[in-house]
Amino acid sequence: MRAASWVLILAAATWIASAAAETPSQARAPASQNPPRLVVNGRMVQTDIAPRIIQGTTLVPIRFIAQALGANLTWQPAGREAVIDYEGQRVVVQAGAETLVAGNRSIRTRVPVQVIQGRTMVPLRVVAETFGADVRWDPQARTIYIRTVDQPAAPPSPEEPAQPTPAAQIQQSVEVGLSTPQAEYPAGAPIELTLRIRNRGSETVRLLMRTGQLFDFIVQRNGEVVWRWSEGRAFTQAVTQLVLLPDETRAFTVRWDGTDNTGARVPPGSYTVTGRVTHALEVPLQDTREIRITAAP
Repeated sequence: MRAASWVLILAAATWIASAAAETPSQARAPASQNPPRLVVNGRMVQTDIAPRIIQGTTLVPIRFIAQALGANLTWQPAGREAVIDYEGQRVVVQAGAETLVAGNRSIRTRVPVQVIQGRTMVPLRVVAETFGADVRWDPQARTIYIRTVDQPAAPPSPEEPAQPTPAAQIQQSVEVGLSTPQAEYPAGAPIELTLRIRNRGSETVRLLMRTGQLFDFIVQRNGEVVWRWSEGRAFTQAVTQLVLLPDETRAFTVRWDGTDNTGARVPPGSYTVTGRVTHALEVPLQDTREIRITAAP
């Protein structure tokens, strides 16, 4: 029943967030470019606010986790707290508090419950493990696996990675798109490049990488490379995997400052930008876009 208590606590904090009006003192934590994903009992939980990592602690928006697992609670507006009574246990959660109360226990967290963009963010590991759930972090997949009591074991550990996806399935399931906010830029203006990779299939896709590099951007003029994002960067020299769950999209965004790899400003003209996923198989996963750089006003 400990896992059930944890679920109820998660739902309780959600009520706190929705009931409290946002104030200037509320958290304004920046979103990670590639935030970790949440998989609860084998199911990926989609969230409208991405998980945050603050002071080394992962904070997650718990409303969607609670909805995925099911929960019941009552709200006490006088104390601005949620009170949960479940099979003889009482759990109390209060917004902004550095402790979670379960029965007669007071559980202190390293990072307090926070309200970010109207969503309650809870320190995941301390909450989950305190109430009987198992939490595992897969750095290669950037995925947090949460398993409640009496559920099957978690997916293979990073030491025993699953086999990469065959080329035929990659061709059928994976689509790649490159985008820029506009097609024309004045000389010297920063240019934002975003590469999106989506698994449109019904099965998980695992892309094998020979190093820690997952993507690259290349800018060419008249067929010659003038700038490459990876030039001069160091990457982990170990085989890694990029994991895409069904219907999942990953995005990688960089800024090009309009200079070549020597640091010289490129002249006005037309340029071809290519964004590619640097996986090991000979299946092209890339997209191109034409942009134009004009003379500075």
